[in-house]
This record gives sequence, C-alpha cells and structure tokens, in this order.
Amino acid sequence: MSENDTITEKKKKTAPAVVRFFQGMLVGVGGILPGISGGVLCAIFGLYQPVMEFLAHPVKNFRSHIKLLLPAGIGLVVGFLALARLVLLAFDKNGVIATCVFTGLILGMLPSLWREAEEKGRGKASYITMAAAFAAVFGIFLVLEFTSAKAVEPGFFWFFVSGVLFGLGIVVPGMSASSPLLYLGLMEPLLDVAGSFADGIAGFIGGSLGFAQAVSVMRFDAVLPFVIGVVGIFVALSRLVTAIIGKHPAEFYHGIFGIVAATTLPILIFTVDFAHGTLIKLACIAAGFAAAWLLDRVQMRFAGDNV
Repeated sequence: MSENDTITEKKKKTAPAVVRFFQGMLVGVGGILPGISGGVLCAIFGLYQPVMEFLAHPVKNFRSHIKLLLPAGIGLVVGFLALARLVLLAFDKNGVIATCVFTGLILGMLPSLWREAEEKGRGKASYITMAAAFAAVFGIFLVLEFTSAKAVEPGFFWFFVSGVLFGLGIVVPGMSASSPLLYLGLMEPLLDVAGSFADGIAGFIGGSLGFAQAVSVMRFDAVLPFVIGVVGIFVALSRLVTAIIGKHPAEFYHGIFGIVAATTLPILIFTVDFAHGTLIKLACIAAGFAAAWLLDRVQMRFAGDNV
C-alpha cells in the first residue's frame, strides 16, 4: 500500500463523528424510502465492511469499531424516525398516489442493480440464480394474493417480519424492504409506529410527557418485535452474506435483482388499479422512476469521488 493510500485509509477511519452521524441518517432513510437500499449507501460511505466485521465478531471488534459505528448507528435511528412521519403523511394524503410514486422509485432502482450485477460478472449460473430467485419470490406472492394469507393483521409476528425485511435492506446490498412492505400492507402501520415512537421521545425531552406517558405513546408492543427482527437478521446473516458475496458475487447480485423485481411486479399487477386515473398513476410512477434515476447518478458521482 502506498503512502497516499495509507493516508486516505486513515482519513476514512478517522472521519468526524458528525459526518458518520449524517451518513447513518441517510442509511436510515434508505432503509424505508423506496428506491434506495440502505446496504448500498453503507457501501458508498465505507460503512458496509466495518458493519459486517462488527456483526460477525462483535466482541473481538468492539473496541476497534465502536467509535466508527456508534454515531452512524444513532444517525440511522434518527433518519428512520425523522422520515417515517413524512412518508406516513404522504400515505394519509393520498395512499394511491404515494404507492405509485414509491413503486416508481423501486423500479428506478432496477437499472442500477442490473449494472452492479453485470460488474460482478455474468454467465449461465447468474441467469439461473436470477430466474430461480424471481420464480421463488413471485410464487410466494402469488400464494399470498390468492389465499387469505395476504390479509395480515399488524401484530407481534408481522412487526417482527417488518424488522427482518428492514434488516435485510441493510445486510444485503441492493435489497429494499419497501416493496414487500407495500404489498403486504405493512408500510403504513410500521410508519405509524415509528411516528409514535418519535413523538414519545420528543414529548419526554420537551417536557410535555412524563416517563410513563412517553412509554405508552412509544408503542413498545410493536417496537420490540421490530428490533428483534432487525437484530436477529443481523446476527443470522452477517457472516453468511459476507461469505457468499466473497465466493459467488455474480450469482448473489443477480439473485438480488430477481428478488427485487419479483417483489415489485405484484404491486403493479395486484395493488395499483389502473382501471381509473390511469394517466395520473402512470405519471406518478414515471416521476418516481426519474427521481430514483437521478439519485443513482448522484450516488455514482459520490462513489467516484470517494474512490
């Protein structure tokens, strides 16, 4: 390693805590905003490898990684909670329009996923993996659509599932929790819980709520299973995902593309009704797609500046 490389590496490791905090905020936003992958943002900011190293060996890497990851982790929580209220407001104003825009954002992420998969290599095994992942996930969604299983009632189990999906969006680069949450009808309940949690914290800090009142507002009956799901997926998959990416990167990223495509298609087929207001809905989808495309350009430029 050259002297310049060493200096660059030291700068990355000693980035101010406030910078890591804001980077963590963006990752938290990416965990819930359709069209953005929290894992991809982690990779761009140089956080993905330290996160995976810490999750794989938390005791061994605690002292060496805590100064880097603690401000980023706090920022992630703040970003998630801050955006949740805004997204929930969009759904309250017009759920159909919000769904169309967010679906466009997810679709707009597909070209960048395809490009990233191509960069890892493309062969017969990659296409087979992509097709198998698409078929398996789309098949599950078809079963949910034509059975009573889709009629989920938000409770302990489904908030746990929401946590698992959110965790996957961080651990697996390119994976977004938004499309399955939208399809299953879990996005709004999750956002409502996040908003209530933020209100409880703000009320307690501001003095308008006592401790007991704040706890009752913060919806721990939903927050706890969500956190268990997130932490569980971190612990269960951190080593496995790192190993798979290291040994089979092409197949891994093509599989992710298949999964994202398979979780988005049912929204277009079953959730969005194009029988009425077709042009408006298509325009909203196009607007979301364009926004995601522009964001991808920004991400590419940022990543290039940090090479």
